[in-house]
Amino acid sequence: MCGIFCAINCDGVSKSTELKNILLRRGPDFSASVAVNYDNVQMEFACSVLWQQGLSVCPQPFETGNFLILFNGDIFNIPCELSSCSDTEWLGNEISKCQCESDICSTIQSLEGPFSLIIYNKCSGILYVCRDALGRNSLIMEAEDSKLRFLSTSYNFNANGDDVPAIMELPPLGLYAFNVTLPTEWKLYPWREIDHTMLNEIKKFNEIFRINVSIENYLQPKWLCNDLETTRSFNFYEMCKNLEPTCNNLFEILLENKYVLEELQSFSLLLEESVKNRVRHTPPRCVNCSNQQGICNHAKIAILFSGGIDCSILAALSHKYVDDHDSIDLINIAFERLSPGLETSWDVPDRLTAKNSFAELKKLYPQRNWNYVEVNISRQELYDNLQSHIKHLIYPLKTVLDESIGSAFWFASRGKGICLGKEYLSPARVVIVGSGADELFGGYTRHRNAFWRFKGTDIEKLENLHKELDKDWNRIWARNLGRDDRVVADNSKTLRAPFIEEHLVQYVRSFSPSQLCCFLLKEGVGDKLFLRLYGFQLGLRNIAYEKKRAIQFGSKIANKKQNATDPSIYL
Repeated sequence: MCGIFCAINCDGVSKSTELKNILLRRGPDFSASVAVNYDNVQMEFACSVLWQQGLSVCPQPFETGNFLILFNGDIFNIPCELSSCSDTEWLGNEISKCQCESDICSTIQSLEGPFSLIIYNKCSGILYVCRDALGRNSLIMEAEDSKLRFLSTSYNFNANGDDVPAIMELPPLGLYAFNVTLPTEWKLYPWREIDHTMLNEIKKFNEIFRINVSIENYLQPKWLCNDLETTRSFNFYEMCKNLEPTCNNLFEILLENKYVLEELQSFSLLLEESVKNRVRHTPPRCVNCSNQQGICNHAKIAILFSGGIDCSILAALSHKYVDDHDSIDLINIAFERLSPGLETSWDVPDRLTAKNSFAELKKLYPQRNWNYVEVNISRQELYDNLQSHIKHLIYPLKTVLDESIGSAFWFASRGKGICLGKEYLSPARVVIVGSGADELFGGYTRHRNAFWRFKGTDIEKLENLHKELDKDWNRIWARNLGRDDRVVADNSKTLRAPFIEEHLVQYVRSFSPSQLCCFLLKEGVGDKLFLRLYGFQLGLRNIAYEKKRAIQFGSKIANKKQNATDPSIYL
């Protein structure tokens, strides 16, 4: 993912070696900056490019006509006849045709894929900033008086340790616009009609930055307008309530239901398309072979691999769409156990699960060259990197949970470990993760608790579960996505999450909770039941019954005695 940066009335990349270096880690293939003056407002636009789409690197900042564009992300719905074009170049050409603000809104509305972007109109002095509607890519805003910074990575290198007066991940509510000569008066073209949750985000945003945001017409992307069927003819609770809890052929019985099969088929088409786009939109050579000629069969794709159902499904589908001769890296991470005085063992829960799942994948797809990579991180290495570097990427988030997951993702995406008994450094350009599956399909313990601990009828319990799923989904961008983008991109890799794809998300969220999970069944069966059935259909028979573990516990970076929401002493 590229490193994009915009400074208004304040020092920028040209005066900060640290900031320049951290942007370069995100985009090592090209970097440049442009200074702009508009009505005595000094600005700097900078970008470090990570090449992923098109036949060659597209330089940024991208200047075309009246516009200057910074783009970080992937556009997956470019017309087929232009598929060899860089998505940045394609977007720049589309923006250059815009005659008014309405045209810009229409262009942004049409985009599908994860992105954050900055567009500056050199004639009018209007700056546009935006994150995609699902908030998959980071964009941070810092402000002090009339000074503003927008940047795709974190930057907290103040010598005295103080925070900047105001900082926040830009809420992915729509397209923001303001004149750089009046940076306290903003317009927002929201993605959809404003609801209570969005109003709260706008209120918080206004209070932190002391600006006024006026709401304009909403953009309404086509995928958000899909009129999906909301009543389906199956209910896992009804189907499972008369079955024995220890039923050995439970999945086979559920898969005899024609309505379940129909929905699994519809889901499969969406997920396969999402995976296909995310593994094929990358250059034909790995990082190590970038400047070489000829065929490269090294891994261009790495999967963060705990061995659970989410990542195993993504591995199986990646196999289908990655070139037959290419390797695929499966990266499993383990941290030194916290127990003092014991001999170091790397056989943490996720390591044991991953070994079993890897064995099943090899049986299913023996022709694929799978690189199973074990990443082992000592406590000393963890704390040294956390203190010197990782904490800056996690910023402005500050909890124990952020420390644990952010660090795990950073070390795993670095891809430095042991493969077939030898030291190995993954040359992959893309890191595939299972993010979003738990929020969509009911994979967390709190979802089970929302059902069982609620006092009421089964219908009321399901209603409470629905509220919990909605709450989790509405905050995923703030809890996870921006942070994960920053830590993975810092290793010059693009994070791609196939479960968080526009059409797939819209489809799954039209289900009722009784069609996604069933907490009448035990852990490792009832949670994410719909997804487990899909994996079982693919042939992942053993993996489909693997119990869900959060990465911080499965990798043993954290222990369950810690309170996840407490402030981290390291951040």
